[in-house]
Amino acid sequence: MKKEIKVVYGLIYDDELNKRMGLNRFYHLNGDIETDADGNEIYICSRWNEETKQIEDVAERVDNLSVAFQRFIERYTQIVDCERNAKFIGVNLSELV
Repeated sequence: MKKEIKVVYGLIYDDELNKRMGLNRFYHLNGDIETDADGNEIYICSRWNEETKQIEDVAERVDNLSVAFQRFIERYTQIVDCERNAKFIGVNLSELV
């Protein structure tokens, strides 16, 4: 039996910033959602650390993330098998706020 995990995989385009200032900004989410011992959802992703020159896991409670990220996670978190066959999602920030 394959282990199922919750995966967040997508790109958010900050169309609001583009409207206000004509600038382009993207947020890339590529991580897993786990539940801690207290029942809190935790978003875990890997990032490159410039100081140590190594990849490290970063964990943040979902309820501490911005409202837009929380809504993206709520709407587009996918249950996938351990081979991580997740569907990539792209949305505008204005759709999430």
